[in-house]
Amino acid sequence: MERLWTALQPIAQRLTNVPKEEAPVVWEGTIMNVKLAFRPAQFYVQGALVALSVLYLLIAFAGRAVNRWRVRAWHQRFGAALQKEFVQVGADAASAQPVLLWNGPNEACLFATGRRGIDTLHANVWLRPWHDILYICVSLLYDVLALPAVPWFGPETVTVQMALPSSPRVNGGTFAIIGKTELVPARHGRYDMLFAKVLDAENASRARGLDERFAIATESGDITDKWLGEVGPRGDAQRAKLGLIDTLNSNAGRLLVSLLFTDQPRLQPEYEAVPETQRVERLELTMRLPRTAVQLEGSVQLLTLCMDLIDALHLTATGKSKLMALRPETHVALKKTRAEAAEALSEILMRDTKAEAAEAAEEERLRLQKEKFDKLSPAEQAKRKELAKRRSQRKAQMKEMRRRM
Repeated sequence: MERLWTALQPIAQRLTNVPKEEAPVVWEGTIMNVKLAFRPAQFYVQGALVALSVLYLLIAFAGRAVNRWRVRAWHQRFGAALQKEFVQVGADAASAQPVLLWNGPNEACLFATGRRGIDTLHANVWLRPWHDILYICVSLLYDVLALPAVPWFGPETVTVQMALPSSPRVNGGTFAIIGKTELVPARHGRYDMLFAKVLDAENASRARGLDERFAIATESGDITDKWLGEVGPRGDAQRAKLGLIDTLNSNAGRLLVSLLFTDQPRLQPEYEAVPETQRVERLELTMRLPRTAVQLEGSVQLLTLCMDLIDALHLTATGKSKLMALRPETHVALKKTRAEAAEALSEILMRDTKAEAAEAAEEERLRLQKEKFDKLSPAEQAKRKELAKRRSQRKAQMKEMRRRM
């Protein structure tokens, strides 16, 4: 720290010290019996800092306004579509216009509830931080040098999370359709995606009528058949009933980043596996933020698709339809997979707990040893230090001898 302060001290002095040389006086007078003189030429460094600060604030306000303007058209069109499906849209039930809740200048959320088959809907909008020029520069530099799986300066997206009722349950496993260009960031760091395996066959998408720009991640072949129909003409009836293939193959599919159905949490639990009764089944739609009028209509088409899928899942869960019903052996396999995942997670958590307990015991032992050492006389302390020094030297010599042998 002393070396760092020594290096920074000249810079700090240059920023704070006022030069003593004479400069033209712009203003001179007396305030509170104190003679003052203002010489602007002496404050060129301070003036530059003030100008940069003002510029930064102007960029921050301009970036904030740009983000509000970018999301306005989507908010109005998407909110109107939600009002046709839900009883309440927005956090304020009394408001006629859906209220968009902002969490900072570049994050917003739209809430909806009151529909069959859905407990709650959260549409989370992520915008680029145009208000923070420093963050943008650092993000671009980091993305170029580190090449992270999830870019810091990523695209602007909308994630619509639809939580299904806790009872009755669908028990439909994990299934996802992901754009191939977004496959790595969509799966990175996610616990729920670990349950689904990406189909790597060359014609996995084309065999079910899906555009080649999409990849399929599924937990079971039976689940894939329910969502995309069987391979070939045998699955045409299932595909026609759901309408999933037709929507994704249209212009609306160009907005899609991923479509996921799962009963697992997004992040790995920290303390214990989530019990089956507490798992929340959800349908999660992630799409790029629409810009044009055509893209706005495409986002509404994706929302309509999700509502149709929710209806199909709800009818299956209530026993009124078998459109999305899985075979009994598939349910057994899903239950076994979740039991094994819970057991593996419990082992990891137990191992971490044991390591923390051992670390705490070692810290307690060192504390008691230090207290005992502090109670000794200075002569005895010096003797103990010398003995510890010789012991460490002896160990180092033994290691060197073993290395040479």
